[in-house]
Amino acid sequence: MTRFHQLLAALFVAVCVAGSFGSVLLAQELKDPVLQPGKFPPPNSGTYLAGELVLIDPVNRRGGLRVYGDNSQPLHYFAMLPYGAIWFHGAPAELRDLPIGTHVHGYFYQPPVGEEATVPPLPKDQAQFQLKHNHAVSLEDDFSFYQRRGQSWKVVSIDATKGKLNVTPHFAAEVTPTGPKFKDGINSSYTFDINEITKVWIGSKLVELTNIAPEQVVQVNLGWAQGWRDQEFTVTEIWLDDESRKFATEHQRRKHVKYQKQHWVPGWIDAVEDNDFGGGTVTLTLFGGLDPSLYAELKATRDKGFGVAVAEKTLRTWFHRSDKKIGQVIDWKETENPPPGSSGIQIRMKFTELLDGYRPGKCVRVKSDSWTFVTMPPEERMKSVEEQKRSAVFSLP
Repeated sequence: MTRFHQLLAALFVAVCVAGSFGSVLLAQELKDPVLQPGKFPPPNSGTYLAGELVLIDPVNRRGGLRVYGDNSQPLHYFAMLPYGAIWFHGAPAELRDLPIGTHVHGYFYQPPVGEEATVPPLPKDQAQFQLKHNHAVSLEDDFSFYQRRGQSWKVVSIDATKGKLNVTPHFAAEVTPTGPKFKDGINSSYTFDINEITKVWIGSKLVELTNIAPEQVVQVNLGWAQGWRDQEFTVTEIWLDDESRKFATEHQRRKHVKYQKQHWVPGWIDAVEDNDFGGGTVTLTLFGGLDPSLYAELKATRDKGFGVAVAEKTLRTWFHRSDKKIGQVIDWKETENPPPGSSGIQIRMKFTELLDGYRPGKCVRVKSDSWTFVTMPPEERMKSVEEQKRSAVFSLP
């Protein structure tokens, strides 16, 4: 081999190695991207974590999880991203809707650039247990998590005396239980603890454990069990028929819709075009993860304009009943397959006056003309700059 061919071969190997290394880096970046303010994360990214919800700050959308492992380890404290979606009983929810003790699944990221102080570090003697992924794009109970991927459970046997429920995964006919989305959670036969305080649902009624029988296809919510560190769980709720599951979902859906109409639909500002003599044009994107009826009502009433209130990254507003401006909708655009956190709905609006908080990357809440004005309780609103500063950082217990 000539010197020229040796150099050419070496160059070829270097390119291949660099390409492989680049692919590894790209894969890692997709899984664990650096979040930028005003930008949604890429699809199929984020780190999966699951655990028991043991602490919440419902006003600021933050909480603490007891993740799998030694029960003596500290909680994993987290903050919901502004566009982070929460699900309960198969419907959109707020953090306040999830009972303490609920086992949840979530996808988490490291803090967005500039928000590293939102969740303070643990004390030095606990620093080795700190999980760096503490901003959630999604959080959902077992009911929602497994139902979303077409999975339920078939009862194999129940021993009420010993408090054991044996189940095996059951998938919808159109579901093939393979691929990346099935790597998380439980996808094999399992034995759960069950006891006399487990809620058992048939239709819209609570019944007894004796109503559970082999071959039933059920959905469950889980909670803490004595063998938590070994991934043992207690069934806190079990739904024995399709009617009971639909009943639970519809009740939560109505609760969610009522909440959003009172607090308004969240989103953030993409761009602002100032007029020379006051007012301007604002382009905003609505966040995803809400009931479709809310977007439909906004779209149906867009000719009457929307109220837009300034919000914090916690989605708290100030006095949004009066601290808002009404804008005229000049463009409504919908995009298919939006990134995580986005509804794919982008709205361009014209205002005669602009609030100071109408700035790119800042959060807002948007009101349909058909929704009734409601004054929120004072603790849910921002009332001072000092309170705004305090709420920017999670106060750990």
